Amino acid sequence: MDAIKEHELEEDQPSPSPPKSSRQFTVYTYPKHKTKKRKSHIIKIKRPQIHQDSPKPSSPSTELVLYNNSSKSTSYKQKRVVVNEFYDNTETKSSPTERAKELQASLDSSFPSFAKCLVRSNVKVGFWMHLPMPFCKLHLPKNDTVVSVETENGQEYKINYIAERTALSGGWKAFCSSNQLHEGDVLVFHLLEPLRFKVYIVRGTVSAEANAEVEKVEAPEKQTRSVCLTIKDQAEIDGKNNERVKEEEEEKSLMVLDEGHGMDQPENGTEGHPDSKALEVIASSGSGFDFKDVDSIESFSIVINGLAIDSEISDHQRTKYYELCCSQNSFLHENLLKSINYKLATEIIIGTVNISEAIRASKLSCSNADFAVWDKTLKGFELLGMNVGFLRSRLSRLMTLAMESEEAVESESREVRQGQARVNEEMQSLAFKLLELKEARDMLDAEIESLKANAERHEHKFQEAVNAPW
Repeated sequence: MDAIKEHELEEDQPSPSPPKSSRQFTVYTYPKHKTKKRKSHIIKIKRPQIHQDSPKPSSPSTELVLYNNSSKSTSYKQKRVVVNEFYDNTETKSSPTERAKELQASLDSSFPSFAKCLVRSNVKVGFWMHLPMPFCKLHLPKNDTVVSVETENGQEYKINYIAERTALSGGWKAFCSSNQLHEGDVLVFHLLEPLRFKVYIVRGTVSAEANAEVEKVEAPEKQTRSVCLTIKDQAEIDGKNNERVKEEEEEKSLMVLDEGHGMDQPENGTEGHPDSKALEVIASSGSGFDFKDVDSIESFSIVINGLAIDSEISDHQRTKYYELCCSQNSFLHENLLKSINYKLATEIIIGTVNISEAIRASKLSCSNADFAVWDKTLKGFELLGMNVGFLRSRLSRLMTLAMESEEAVESESREVRQGQARVNEEMQSLAFKLLELKEARDMLDAEIESLKANAERHEHKFQEAVNAPW
């Protein structure tokens, strides 16, 4: 152990193959399965003796990283199995892309095609599939539509194509899940018809089981072999490790979004790469991302716990929700409970938009029961942290006006009905009187006729007396 302490530690040096005479000791680890690439901490340690079981790299490009975590211990044999498996896979790391290029070259050149390497944003976060901008401009329509994607086994999927973003959206998540796509897989798109793709899947070389074991070994609680270091070098390594852990924690609260939702996308499958100019990293809403920075609907994005859910709602609902947020100059969902998953948050946002449109379309004839149901729903959203107080206020105002109008109409109609009843009674009374008058008139007419008959009889008698003989 004293001999080990006497050797110098050199940091951030390249790792040439050590000659046998110098007997250099190197410990290797492998890159994490992450979106954001970080510089590996390279430490070369010279020792008079090296352990015979130390893993040796099969590729000179492998980075050397040494982590000291002597407070924990583990079985070195179990970890060495995973490391060796990783070294075996590094030799064929680029083979999926090469196989995809060979497959693309074998396709019918009369139909356009392109290859796309899947990244984290395609299969784990966001579920957007950005297509090459030149390909879209030449072969795809300029308006939103639905494209058909057919796999090698004949299964066909309908996926929404967003022309403004040159990306596949609704339906892409189901396609990834059905075909078990992972980061690192390469897809070859062959456009056989104007809106019909034939997709060939080239699997990555690292299996899901190997990835799981790699993540288990490199977890924050991983245990590595300890190496005796000087106090100065130990402090430097601890400081870099703390910086790396801090970056990992910050990364959890960040997400990668398309800049302006309309920026040209890279064609070489570098989505999610930190050097890509087509992407930007922004803090999730409520954690430093101010709504004042949103100047148009193109720069507006709905983020829930670091995940963009714009693809989960329709463009119409997204536009209406953007108008609601603009009216309040803030994200309505920024205070949602952190325990709410993105699916529930999506339903809340859609429900809020639907109720706002129902309020806009409401008439005075709408029943109070409808208003009560909307208010009850909004109250539930508000308890979960959704900013819907202004909608409840508007709804309360409408309910008050509707009640006042209903009371006024009811009072006036009551008075009118009472007056109508009085007039009807008077009309009935007059009808009875008219009937009596008619009967009296008929009696008088009969008397007049009788008087006329008597007068004629007397006249007849008088004429007889006049004309009688002398």
